[in-house]
Amino acid sequence: MRVVVVEDQILFQEFLIDQLRDKMGFEIAGIATDGEAALELILREKPDLVILDILIPKLSGIHVARRLLAVMPKLRIIALSAETDPKTVYQVNKQHLPAFIDKKEASVDVLRQAIEGVLARQRYYSPSIQAVLNQLRTDPKAFQKILTKREQEVLTLIGSGLSDREIGEGLGLSESSVQTHRRNLFRKLDVHSTPELIRYANECGFWKPAFPSMGLQDTYHVHD
Repeated sequence: MRVVVVEDQILFQEFLIDQLRDKMGFEIAGIATDGEAALELILREKPDLVILDILIPKLSGIHVARRLLAVMPKLRIIALSAETDPKTVYQVNKQHLPAFIDKKEASVDVLRQAIEGVLARQRYYSPSIQAVLNQLRTDPKAFQKILTKREQEVLTLIGSGLSDREIGEGLGLSESSVQTHRRNLFRKLDVHSTPELIRYANECGFWKPAFPSMGLQDTYHVHD
């Protein structure tokens, strides 16, 4: 079993390698610490399994998974993230990845269960991930049920602190169209000010302060 590890946090990377190579006997086909390097490495090495952190520099893990599965549909990917907000969980689930582990729950037993499940063609989501997914499914006001794709993109850029003019330039919209979307967001989300929208965007994972420093340019686009 050849495995590629995509993880930018060195301590967690070392934990994964110790478990995968030294405890489970897998071959480490390569290690990447950002999304661009991960794509190049995985497409070249064609591993059996990828352990993929979702919040990595240059390209998000979600973007990496989408690109990989488009050309390697049978590739087995186990997603990891310390961020388990609704947007992240929703996006990972949309990729139909067989496993998703909350890093805060990433014990040796959880990692082993996820790998065994994936190899047996079974699905494994760690408990906190499953809880968020269940909430998304049952809550009639979950963001994906009430916001259009364009509204989600506008919300993301509002969360980043951009003005209506800057948002319009980024999305190819007029300033008045952005203002209309902002008013719709106020109504649908039952908020009454831009600071409340920014707080919602951050809490639900549409925008995170780490995005600019990590060079994540694909975060505001909404994909099927």
